Amino acid sequence: MNLIQLKRMIAIYESGSLRKASKEIGITQPALTLSIKQLEEEFNTTLFERGPSGVRPTDMCEKLVRRARLMLAEERRIVAELTEAHRHPRIAMGLHPILVSEWLTQTLRAFIEQSVPVDLRVRDGYTTQLLERLSAGDLDFAFCGLPPDFEDKAFDFEPLFRRDYAIVARADHPVFDEASGADPRSFVWSQLSAYDTLDPFETSEFADAMVRFGYHPDCRTVRVSSAALHRSLILDGGMLGMIGCDAVESELEDGALRRVGGSAIPAPAFGFVTLKDRYETRMVRQLKAVIRRSCEG
Repeated sequence: MNLIQLKRMIAIYESGSLRKASKEIGITQPALTLSIKQLEEEFNTTLFERGPSGVRPTDMCEKLVRRARLMLAEERRIVAELTEAHRHPRIAMGLHPILVSEWLTQTLRAFIEQSVPVDLRVRDGYTTQLLERLSAGDLDFAFCGLPPDFEDKAFDFEPLFRRDYAIVARADHPVFDEASGADPRSFVWSQLSAYDTLDPFETSEFADAMVRFGYHPDCRTVRVSSAALHRSLILDGGMLGMIGCDAVESELEDGALRRVGGSAIPAPAFGFVTLKDRYETRMVRQLKAVIRRSCEG
């Protein structure tokens, strides 16, 4: 097995056709077929099932493609580091938007100030998106949340902390005025979820808590992907919303916002997610250590 064979396998996987793949990578179809046959013989398995409309990857092929993409990403990184040796080391970190906060920005700044010059690239995304980027080799690690029952042998998870969540609203919101007789179904909600794909972070506890306090699919709702916008819609827009209590800690303390009684729930654990067996550079380990100390403090 070599990287050229893996690249050819991925080309077939992505195009779904030997003919298309051979044109894309510039070799004859018989040569491409031979490369795949050699891989199949080496692993004693079938990688693609042939049919009249093209080829379909087998389960073994799916597993090999995932690992092959990681190997090729590492190859690209090695080449980049060797050709740009005079430049700064690079770290690619994934971040769930719900973790954007003052303490995290201060932690990242502290790391930058304390370390040697480094090219730190932070990409935000929901847990599902971050896991996909990890699998593709685009991230060194992700800082996000996972529920207790999440299982995927491709990843390692180091939990660091949990957050308390509650439905909150401005102190003058009618949800707190029982005498007003307002119909809870008439309230406008902000929801931190803008994608069709269910995020592992979004547990049934979140949905159940919102339903208990009047939320239903027909409610007027603004769904956003930005944690900052979600916070602003609650604080400035007067909407109801489920949010991490530490994200609005000062507003809860000074009375600008209030928790809806009985709506508090514990959130899943937040921490570091890495691809199993992935090599970590010294700089990645140092960044994790700085974040870890900040969480412990």
